[in-house]
Amino acid sequence: MKKKKIPVGLVGVANHGTTILNAILASGNLHLESCYDTDSIASERIRTSTGCRVAGSYEELATDSKIQAVVLVTPNHVHAGQFRKAIATGKHIFVEKPISNTISEAKEMIALAKKSERVLMVGHNTRRRRVFRRAKQLLGKQTIGTIVAVEANVSRSVGLQPGLPPWKADPTKCPLLPMTQLGIHFVDTISYLLEPVKSVSCIATNIAMPGDVYDSTAAVLQLESGVPFALTSCYVSPDAYFIKIYGTKGSMLCHATHLSIELLGSTKVMEEDFSQEGTESYELQMREFGECISKGTQPETGGQEGLLALAAIEAMSLSVTSGKSVTIEEVLK
Repeated sequence: MKKKKIPVGLVGVANHGTTILNAILASGNLHLESCYDTDSIASERIRTSTGCRVAGSYEELATDSKIQAVVLVTPNHVHAGQFRKAIATGKHIFVEKPISNTISEAKEMIALAKKSERVLMVGHNTRRRRVFRRAKQLLGKQTIGTIVAVEANVSRSVGLQPGLPPWKADPTKCPLLPMTQLGIHFVDTISYLLEPVKSVSCIATNIAMPGDVYDSTAAVLQLESGVPFALTSCYVSPDAYFIKIYGTKGSMLCHATHLSIELLGSTKVMEEDFSQEGTESYELQMREFGECISKGTQPETGGQEGLLALAAIEAMSLSVTSGKSVTIEEVLK
């Protein structure tokens, strides 16, 4: 007997919302029942292509009895408010990263999901990419020995391009822009590959974007074991996407589509290619969301994982303003 798909409502269908839409359609266990976007033309386009219903407002979608879950692909600063409305009507919720804009909001969301016995999943898809799943396997075998340091850069030039949503250039709605939108992916991924972050020291500046928004950032994070992790993230530079992990026996370099390992005393470089992956990581996370709802289980990137990633970004913001190193413990209090 064919299992019935879980009816979901998608909020935010343009830009990244299109990626999540396609992942929902490819999940195999989710059904797009309705959608909503402040851009009514975009909503109508999705209705025409998928046959889903279009809600007249977010409130209408959140209270729709025909859907079991709400998928939020919306600006960071509205996550918490939208979450409250959906959880109040018993919906399971997927929310794009970051979980919210503040630690207090994230903690409230986690508590509400637990009290309501509903699934809360945060969209940290990066750790699900093939390159990082493979890296996890190799690190587990101590292929490069004991880890001594990590360096990474995740940057894009979107801050220089037309069409940037105004909220992203508003420090009150998107503090520490590059780290909040980009760097947070690698914070979560390193927590998955190695261990959580213990403390951070960060500098940030405005170089090329108009206004007071930070567009270039660099941080040194210390993992719980003491391993240093240097992370750069810019919104005004050519694309960069790599994590390099150094060990006592060699180093591992992870790019979006390939992985390479160099071992001490060897002239050979081990390389693996993942260029055929496509959007698989998004499809995997949406399929897992459906499985968690069906089985009553917790997702790999739930509220707690979202909270810890956000805590690292908030610690960076505090470090920028104070000029001091800030611990995760401090911001979680």
